[in-house]
Amino acid sequence: MEPSFWHDIWTERKIGFHRPDVHPMLRAHWQSLGCDARKVLVPLAGKTLDMRWLADQGHLVNGVELDERAIQEFFSEWGREPDGGERPDGLTAWRADGVELAAGDFFDFQPEASFHVFYDRAALIALPESTRDRYLRRLASLVAPRARGLLITFEYPDEQLDGPPFPVRRAELDRQGWFLVEQLERREVIGVYSDLQKAGVTSLVETAYRLDRTDLPA
Repeated sequence: MEPSFWHDIWTERKIGFHRPDVHPMLRAHWQSLGCDARKVLVPLAGKTLDMRWLADQGHLVNGVELDERAIQEFFSEWGREPDGGERPDGLTAWRADGVELAAGDFFDFQPEASFHVFYDRAALIALPESTRDRYLRRLASLVAPRARGLLITFEYPDEQLDGPPFPVRRAELDRQGWFLVEQLERREVIGVYSDLQKAGVTSLVETAYRLDRTDLPA
C-alpha cells in the first residue's frame, strides 16, 4: 500500500472503485446527520461525483487525494478550470466552485481549522487492517469534538478477494474509541459492482454508518 501502488492504479486505469453516479446512501442519509457546517472533509477522494453533490448542497468541500491525475480528471469532467497553488503544509491545492482538492498524502494534510463534518466512502476500505487504526486516529485529529460524518463500508467473504477494497465490519469499528458508531443502512450490492463480481466476489454488503466524534484524544 505504498504511494506507488495507488499511482499505478491510476496509470493502469484500474479504477473500478469510481462510481459514475452519486452514491445513493449519501443522498439518502446526509441530511439525517443534521450537518449545518459548511466545510466538509473528504479523505482519499479520488474523483468521486459525490463531491459535486456536496458542493451543490452548499458545502465547501475539502478533499485529499494522493494522485494528482484524479484531481485533474475531476475538474475536467466537471467542466471547471481550477486555480492551483501550494498549501502551507506543502501539498498542492486545486480549487473551483466550492471544491478544494489537495494533492498528497492524507497523513501529511494539515488544515487551518478542524472540520465539523466529514464523508468517507472509499478511504477506510482502501486501507489494510494494519493501517486503518492509524487512519481513524488521524481522521479524529482533524475533526472537532462532536463532529459528525458518514462512513460507507464493504463486507465480503475474506477468502474471495485480496483487497483493496478491504472488508470492514462493525466489530472493528466498535473497537476504536474516537467515534460513536450508528448503523443507518445495510444492503447486498454485488450486482452494482461488476468488477468485484468478475473477480470472484459472490456477496458484497454495503453499510452506511453515522460517526460522531467522542472526546477521546487522538
